[in-house]
Amino acid sequence: MKRVLYSIIGLMALTSCSAQTETATGCSDREVVEKVIMTRRSIRRYTDRTVSRDTLNDILKCGINAPNGQNRQAYEVRVVDSPKLLAEISEAVRKDNPGVSSRNNAGNIFAGATCVVFIANDTSYDVSQIDCGLLGENIMLAAWSRGIGSCCMAHPVRLMKESGSCVPYMERLGFSKGYNLLYCIAMGYPGETPKAKPRKDGMIRFVE
Repeated sequence: MKRVLYSIIGLMALTSCSAQTETATGCSDREVVEKVIMTRRSIRRYTDRTVSRDTLNDILKCGINAPNGQNRQAYEVRVVDSPKLLAEISEAVRKDNPGVSSRNNAGNIFAGATCVVFIANDTSYDVSQIDCGLLGENIMLAAWSRGIGSCCMAHPVRLMKESGSCVPYMERLGFSKGYNLLYCIAMGYPGETPKAKPRKDGMIRFVE
């Protein structure tokens, strides 16, 4: 009897919470989710304002709760939120690649972001790259819902992996044996408001 009573109370609380959320925001859960997805933009210019670690932890928790194959969680995440360290990594890359310039004259090769999330995949699992993509999308959407911009980046990672001067920094990231640094996500408070870019027609087709 107690178990049934607790279940009823829990259901009433959940219903009440949902109703309060919709009343307070004027939007249903579906509308909120769709708004975050449809308004998110890749940000390539950031302010100097840093993101707190509490906020970063909340965002990253959303990331690691993304769906993944067999629940293997075949990825590792490393976070660098030190502008000084990001500048050092950038300088190491430029040492071996003098022609590399920072986007918008930013202080680092990550578009001037104050935080960069590095994501590596387990190379022993053949769909781990897909899982890393799902992880990253959750991170970027969770960040955007908090007013924090992001940009998925592969080029800086390629440069880091090819740069001899970056070896100490790659080792410092400390990914486990068998894991490959796949891409990174630049994050920070937006310094721009880019418009949506058009999507191609005919990309979706129903098959009868």
